[in-house]
Amino acid sequence: EAKKLQNHLLRWIMKSRPKRNRKRPRGGIGCLAKDGEGECNIDEIPQSSSSLIRAEIVPLSRAFDLIIAGEVRSEVIRTNQDSVERERRVRIIFPYPFTFATFAKARWVGKTIADVYHDEFGSYPRSYYEAAIKAGRILVSGTKVDCDYKIKGGDELTHTVHRHEPAVGLTDMSSNDPVRIVNENEILVAVDKPATLPIHPCGGYNFNSLLEILAHWKPDSFGPGKLFTVHRLDRLTSGLVLIAKTSSLARSLGKCISERDGCEKIYTARVKGKFPLGLAQVSRIDSNPLHYHPWEFRYSVQNCEGDEGAGEGYPKKRPKRAIPPPCQYGEWNNFESKSWKGGLLTSIMINDCDQKKKCGNCDLSIIESQKTQSYAALGYWMADGSGVIAPNASLGDFITQCDSVPVEEMLKRAIGTISETDEYFGAADQSLLWLNFACPCRILSHKNGVCEAGDFADLKDQNDRKGIKAAQTSFALLSYDALSDTSLVLAKPVTGRMHQIRLHLQKLGHPIANDHCYGGELWFGDEEGKRICSESREWLNLLDRGIETTSDGDVKFPAALVNSTNADTPASDAEIYHAAANRPREDGESILDFIEKTCVWCARCRGTDGFFDNSSESKLKNESAVFRRTLMEYLVRSQGIWLHALQYSFKTHDETGQDRTLRYRTQLPSWGKLL
Repeated sequence: EAKKLQNHLLRWIMKSRPKRNRKRPRGGIGCLAKDGEGECNIDEIPQSSSSLIRAEIVPLSRAFDLIIAGEVRSEVIRTNQDSVERERRVRIIFPYPFTFATFAKARWVGKTIADVYHDEFGSYPRSYYEAAIKAGRILVSGTKVDCDYKIKGGDELTHTVHRHEPAVGLTDMSSNDPVRIVNENEILVAVDKPATLPIHPCGGYNFNSLLEILAHWKPDSFGPGKLFTVHRLDRLTSGLVLIAKTSSLARSLGKCISERDGCEKIYTARVKGKFPLGLAQVSRIDSNPLHYHPWEFRYSVQNCEGDEGAGEGYPKKRPKRAIPPPCQYGEWNNFESKSWKGGLLTSIMINDCDQKKKCGNCDLSIIESQKTQSYAALGYWMADGSGVIAPNASLGDFITQCDSVPVEEMLKRAIGTISETDEYFGAADQSLLWLNFACPCRILSHKNGVCEAGDFADLKDQNDRKGIKAAQTSFALLSYDALSDTSLVLAKPVTGRMHQIRLHLQKLGHPIANDHCYGGELWFGDEEGKRICSESREWLNLLDRGIETTSDGDVKFPAALVNSTNADTPASDAEIYHAAANRPREDGESILDFIEKTCVWCARCRGTDGFFDNSSESKLKNESAVFRRTLMEYLVRSQGIWLHALQYSFKTHDETGQDRTLRYRTQLPSWGKLL
């Protein structure tokens, strides 16, 4: 009872204010830090300010040569543009002061500030946070405190850093625009997002995000507060992104997508092997028709009574259009369980409460009582473009559809044609076969963003099984390239699970060719890219092996971890000691200069033996080192995966109440134009 009372009091203390009266934490661009013993020094600059953000853009094909030469100026970058006309560009943001701010959470109350930062934030070791608290870079409600200060309800915690962002890819050199506008009107803008570019600020990305780049590019049209995200698209995925110009439209379209209400999404992907032979080891493509793949759903013809003209009770075959699919949204269709054979089933718990996502204040006991058991299916079946079941179609029929047919022609057959202004739409060939695949998914690690798919028969823990979700995707084959042994496929996700298309392709035995997270290979088919990646990694490892010694001078160890990058590898204690812990603030030194001088990530860019002071020469060398390392880290990461959002469709009503379908489509990516 005492524990319950304590939790109730904590919730009351931390109770959020109404939105109109809520005080926001003082975070953002600029510095909020204790300047000596005086008042809190506040230097806040609005986001998307061109006076603060400095960006450098380089063509990817010349990135490695620029690093070797040590050149960082744009005059060098812009020479010989003709030779890199069709090359992709890389955008680098130079470091800037930034204050992370948050109000204290209920679980932090009573803990020391040093414990909270060490336990909750993993970018630095404890030694850094203790040094930052003592130096006044970490404040509580604008006040400098000791490391053993215990957090109270309502405290505002701020941490000012020298922020580094990873590099991102832009459009190719054929245009000066950072991204391609597919369609724009008074209420919505559709853009073709390059791979590696996140939609909105998240994680280590801030100004290197789609919304911020659009705001910097056209502040009058796309500035802060003028664009609203409708949906998400993974950072490594390229393609169509819809952005609303009003919050009401964003909510409406977002609801349409999340509730699967009249919305259809179509992606294209380039996968390993000849799709879908990866699953056809024992399938009807064999000469023996009795050999079935265990995942293959097979329809058993049912007899119906009441055939007119044949006498009362005379049996007749069920018409094709009346054949229901074995699954709906990846869940087993219990009403037709006797009509389908094959496939695997996985038990899952579903919530019958229609307001599941809105029941934050509902009685949890009621919600638990409304949970029922269902079954997620693992299996595949054939249907045509309109969803009519094709019970006699084989994988061989599916494959031969695209024999000797150009990619563009197959694309027209699969999803029709669309004009630039969305005024004309050519219907698709509904007779084209689609392979429908149902396979449950779950998030394996929320922190690392890793998922998995399968039947989960070995997953016994009920807490882990709660995360299993039914999922379903439809695939069509566009082309096969024997030289690279890759296939170009279309994918229509029926559900919207995290990494669903990537997981389903991997499970089918045809992972996206360059998706190294799910069975692919980084720099697939690009030997020059592999060489550059390898040499860049070697250069980074040498840079991180700055030697430090113990007090007796005998033990040596690297200051930074091998295979580290600024964005995803925490700083080590040795780096903290070298860059920050043993470098006090000098008299008359500004807080901005002090933060830059003691920046761990700048020290990692220079190498642990690189010295930095506040001289102009030292700052210039530091800038060059930051540029080189940021570009090197981009080269050892994924340049994006071969998964492209191609088309979005919404069913709406016009002014007269007539049904209308809005379609937005972008171009096939360069990797999608197979020979």
